[in-house]
Amino acid sequence: MLLSHLALSHFRNYAHLEIDFTSGITLLHGNNAQGKTNLLEAIFFLATARSPHAGAERELIHFGAASEPIPFARVQARVVRASEQTVDLEIVLVTGEERNLSTARVSKRIKVNGVNKRALDLLGNLNVVLFLPEDLDLVFGSPGDRRRYLDTTLSQIDPKYSRALSQYGSVLEQRNALLKEFRERSYNAAELEPWNNKLVENGAYLMARRAQAIDSYNNLVAEIHPRLTAKHEPLKLHYQPTIPNEAFTQPETRQLGLGISPPSAPLENISLAFKQQLAELRTKEVGAALTLVGPHRDDLRFTIDGVDMTTYASRGQGRTIAVSLKLAEIELMRAETGEEPVLLLDDVMSELDKPRRAALSHAILNAQQAIVSATDLDDFTDEFLERAKILKVNEGRVEANGEQSNS
Repeated sequence: MLLSHLALSHFRNYAHLEIDFTSGITLLHGNNAQGKTNLLEAIFFLATARSPHAGAERELIHFGAASEPIPFARVQARVVRASEQTVDLEIVLVTGEERNLSTARVSKRIKVNGVNKRALDLLGNLNVVLFLPEDLDLVFGSPGDRRRYLDTTLSQIDPKYSRALSQYGSVLEQRNALLKEFRERSYNAAELEPWNNKLVENGAYLMARRAQAIDSYNNLVAEIHPRLTAKHEPLKLHYQPTIPNEAFTQPETRQLGLGISPPSAPLENISLAFKQQLAELRTKEVGAALTLVGPHRDDLRFTIDGVDMTTYASRGQGRTIAVSLKLAEIELMRAETGEEPVLLLDDVMSELDKPRRAALSHAILNAQQAIVSATDLDDFTDEFLERAKILKVNEGRVEANGEQSNS
C-alpha cells in the first residue's frame, strides 16, 4: 500500500498543499509548530475518519477558511494498493454559513473514488500505523486509551469489527437512556430485552475479535520485545473483559491472574456469558442507570515476569512496551490484510534511547513507505539520512530541494 499523493485545503495551518510521495522514507524536517504533525494528522484522518489530536473537528479548519463563501477544509489522497489498483479518498469538513470557526458546527462528507460514503466505508482503504510521543498512554493511561488503540487497529483491518463497534455504540446509548427512564417509572424487562439482544450480538463479536488480536500480539511481541531490551524480558499482553474468563478458553487452558489471551474465542460462549452478566447485574444497572458490563468497559494490561507494568513500569519500560506494541501492529496489519501499512512517525526518535531507536530505525528502513517527522536530524543514522527523501516544513509550506510542494 502506497500513499502517492496528498492535497490539503484549509487544513490546520495549511492553506493549500499538493505533495507527491514515493515509496521508502520521507523525512519531514523543521522546527516545532511549523506543520509536520499536521501533515501526519491529515494522513491519519484520511485513514480512520478521526483525528488523533483534535477535540472537535472544527479545530482542523484553517482560520483562513473564514474568508471562503462557505468555510471548509478538504483532505484528499491517492492510494496505490498491492494489486496496483488506485483509490482516491476525500474528506471535506463544512461549517455551513457559520463564520465563527471556534463555535461552528461541522458536517463531514466522505468520498471514495468520487462516490459518497460513510465513515465505515472509508476504513481499510488506507492502512496506517501511527507512532506518537503520547503512545506512552497505552501503558500508563486509562483503559479508554487502550480500548481506543485496539478499536483503531482492528477497524482498519476488519470491516465487520468497525460496523459492530458503530452499532454497539448506538445500542449502548439507547440502552443507557432506557435505564435512566426506569429511575422515573417502573422497570420493564420486556422493553430492555431487544436492546440486550443487540448489545450482546455486537458486543460479543468485539470481545472475541479483541481476544484473538491479543493472542496474535503476544506471539509477535515474544520476538520483538527482547530485541529492544537486550535481555529476555517476557512481555505479555492480557485482555481483561468484563465477563468471566471462562467464556474465552477451554477448561484445560484456563488461566488465572490478569486475564486471558486465547487463540480463538468461541462466539457462542461469549454471547451466553454476556447475557448472564446482564441478567445478574440488572438491579445494579437500573440503580446506576448505566450498562455495567460489555466491551466498553474492557481493559488491556501488560506484564513482565508476572509484574503488572501498567502499575509498576518505569518510564523506560513503558516506552519499550509501547514501541513493541507498535512494531507488532505493523506485522498484524500485514498478516491480516496482505497490505503493507504506511508508517507515520511523529518526532518519536527523540523520546527513545539508542537500542530502541536502532530497532525502530530498522523497521522504518524495511518499510514499504514511512513518513517521519523530526526537529533534529542528529536523531538519525547516516544510513537513514542517505536513504530518506528530506522535506523542509516551514509555516505550512513544504519544500524539497528548494522547490515548494504547495500551490
